[in-house]
Amino acid sequence: MDKKEYILRQLARTKGKKYEAYVVYRIMTILNDLALKFVTQQYVSRPEGRALTDLFFPQLGLHIEVDEGQHFTEQNIEADKIREADIVNATGHEILRVDVTKDIELINNRIDEIVMRVTQLKASNTFVPWSIEAEFDSDTYIKKGYIDVSDNVAFKTIKDACNCFGHKYTGYQRASAPHPDFDTVIWFPKLFPNGEWENNISFDEEVITEKNVNLEKAREHVISHISNKEKHKHKRIVFAKVKGNLGDILYRFRGIYELCINESNEVTGLVWKRIGKRVETFPNL
Repeated sequence: MDKKEYILRQLARTKGKKYEAYVVYRIMTILNDLALKFVTQQYVSRPEGRALTDLFFPQLGLHIEVDEGQHFTEQNIEADKIREADIVNATGHEILRVDVTKDIELINNRIDEIVMRVTQLKASNTFVPWSIEAEFDSDTYIKKGYIDVSDNVAFKTIKDACNCFGHKYTGYQRASAPHPDFDTVIWFPKLFPNGEWENNISFDEEVITEKNVNLEKAREHVISHISNKEKHKHKRIVFAKVKGNLGDILYRFRGIYELCINESNEVTGLVWKRIGKRVETFPNL
């Protein structure tokens, strides 16, 4: 997918949402900047579920919300405050709002303010221009020296993720791969019910449970992992299999997790708790 196709598909996601479409189209038209990546209908994890924001600039950590009439009931005003606080607390991102119940002149004035804020943030020394090729290239993160959850890193293939850690794979399809640290593996789980496995991740992404639905297999799986640390490493760098916001399959970095032996059992399954949001990358030697 090139930039043209990506942009067209993102804009198409506003179809049938006339106010949202107007705000998004006007912001992007005024900016006229192909160095800025944008996402429409961005999922954000919250303690009690997930939120969707109308427009997101991942390089800037900036979300735009379009407030239509239903947002201004007493109940929804309070709900929006809680939702916004959850997003800010979870991500550290900034949220700007556009009240589209106002006259068009006032809407456009607010959009101009948002464009000015985007321009200010882009002027930061840390801004990196968007390259759709570099975004999914393991070399990008090898040169950077690390992968961080806050950068929303995802790869199109398992081998691209593996190659950030010293491998030179041209193809790789297994659910785990070795890591330079002896006690760590790279893991590519499906964090949803699939076949005989019922894996889940908490809404705050701090805990992963790995469970076989067959009680006997679940018991063997738990005992084997707890008792044989040499064979089953107790730290996992996790790239979860997900569907991207354009429907493509990606392997998204969630962090490094460690097995919690005290909470793992055949009923609950293996319990993995996040111990870090950043991991070091290694060159392909």
